[in-house]
Amino acid sequence: MPLRTDSYYRSLAEAALKRAGVEEPPVPIEDMARGYGIPVRDVVMPAFFGGATINEDGLPVILVNAAKDEYTRRKILAHMVGHMVIVLADSSSSYPRNTNEEHLDAAIVADELITPAYLVMDQAQKWFNDYRYLARLFGVTEEEMMKKMFDMGIIQQRGIRWEY
Repeated sequence: MPLRTDSYYRSLAEAALKRAGVEEPPVPIEDMARGYGIPVRDVVMPAFFGGATINEDGLPVILVNAAKDEYTRRKILAHMVGHMVIVLADSSSSYPRNTNEEHLDAAIVADELITPAYLVMDQAQKWFNDYRYLARLFGVTEEEMMKKMFDMGIIQQRGIRWEY
């Protein structure tokens, strides 16, 4: 499998979002999974278990732990969809079997699915960089939104960049 950068995985997520026609937050992650023809089932599992992708009649099905809160279930589902996006983009990829490296790739895709850079930039301009409001709008914590805006260069060490 060729070496891939974080920007490659972010671009996969952005392409998936554009394909799904996502133009406003929050991103409908479950609808995106259905758009790929993948059913999502809420199943009560042990507390340590977040979710899984299983095969049912040769087709993938995403299981999400119904005992988790909505925020956590959404993150888990985005991670699972991230695996799907990666596998569909590269036939040499496979679903991970307890390997952290492949989970890191899906985590990058999941992060971009939940807080897409193009939507964060658009909404930050509309809402005057109010990270607290944006966090509620995207369904993430204030810390996550602050980090995303910092990583994008909207928020900097010495303040907020207003010209973008």
